[in-house]
Amino acid sequence: MAAAATQPTRYRLRVSAGPSPDPKTLKPITVNDDANPLLIETDEFIAQIVVRIRGLDKTISYHEAQKQDGLKSLPDSSWFAKPGGDNNLSSVQISCRFKHEWPGDQIVFGNQFEKPLRLPPLSSIALRFVQYIDPGLQADIYSDRPWAFSPLIATMNTVNVTGWHLDRATQQKIEQEGQEKDKEHLENELPPWPSPEGDHILEDTALLFKSSSERKADDDGGKEILEEAIAPAALDRSARRSYFAKPVNLSTHRYRPDQVYGFDFFNPYLDFANFTLKVPGFSVDITKYWDGQPLTYVIKSKDSSVVFMAFQFELIPVEDIFVE
Repeated sequence: MAAAATQPTRYRLRVSAGPSPDPKTLKPITVNDDANPLLIETDEFIAQIVVRIRGLDKTISYHEAQKQDGLKSLPDSSWFAKPGGDNNLSSVQISCRFKHEWPGDQIVFGNQFEKPLRLPPLSSIALRFVQYIDPGLQADIYSDRPWAFSPLIATMNTVNVTGWHLDRATQQKIEQEGQEKDKEHLENELPPWPSPEGDHILEDTALLFKSSSERKADDDGGKEILEEAIAPAALDRSARRSYFAKPVNLSTHRYRPDQVYGFDFFNPYLDFANFTLKVPGFSVDITKYWDGQPLTYVIKSKDSSVVFMAFQFELIPVEDIFVE
């Protein structure tokens, strides 16, 4: 008598974020919640993050899973319906500030795994395709602890940099007369979240090419004056990636505490809602190769001495869902 066919395991997705990849520090977040970013803060870094995934609300047991994680159910973000979002399957938007100065070549973004991966055929071809898109990507996907990292400022799809400072008179008053909590508030603040209705941030790195000049205060209002830029006044996305692909440009860049970075990391290849990797020429069912490890993205120092933040995509077997 033939054995009964085994039904394939079905999965749902949990997305978490926090100050490190340690599961104890990660907090589940509501995907597509444009107006309510998660705040992440450490002694080195402060950030807000929103994750968007197309079609997540149409997946198996979505509403039950949201209840299990104590999260609300939401439809697709309006980000996908706006210019630039129509072909993409996900978006991770971050607004952040480094609390201390860091060299540009010492901050990286990418993936780290804790044990070897079960890789599908043609993985090396897929890696070369990604490296064609992101020339700064360095990776070892066959090691005992696979990894893939790129310079942060070169790899992000969109980078928007703005200045962050109070007018000098207010800042001096807080520093000289304020209570300790006021000084801490001054150090830790971020500007308001820029995309409460799913608006796309715009590529704008002009400020970076002025920040290497000395800053001077005028005698009247205390506003900062920047000397003439010593590098291109503005770069589009492609030019920015090419510019920072050159080691000399990357190493001279500085992440400064008085700059707020807006990042958007999006792609049309990884379908988190259907657990499929789509690259030109073929499509891969991720669940066939999943070994229980989450897909974790990290912003960290190149030597791994400091982790600034992490966000994680984790497959949860549907049969594990139980809602009272």
